[in-house]
Amino acid sequence: MDGRIKEVVRCLEEAFQWRNSHFPEDHPDRLVSQHTLATAYRDDGQVKKAVKLLEHIITIQDTTLAEDHTDRLASQHALAMACRDDGQVKKAV
Repeated sequence: MDGRIKEVVRCLEEAFQWRNSHFPEDHPDRLVSQHTLATAYRDDGQVKKAVKLLEHIITIQDTTLAEDHTDRLASQHALAMACRDDGQVKKAV
């Protein structure tokens, strides 16, 4: 919010890389890290990166979380917003 989004993205990318090397793909901490990074990408205008990362998260959550799990629903919502921002309105709906 204070204009340092590029710095935030860089820090989150570093955290994401560390979690990638220390946790399995479906570990909740790794997924939360990815979701946070995707949100930062969207805030930074990198919506295509956000969409790609959120699609990956949802693919994992589809096999690991119940259909009505709050984390899964939050990821689906974030993906819809990123798709909307990317001009993919039909996909967002």
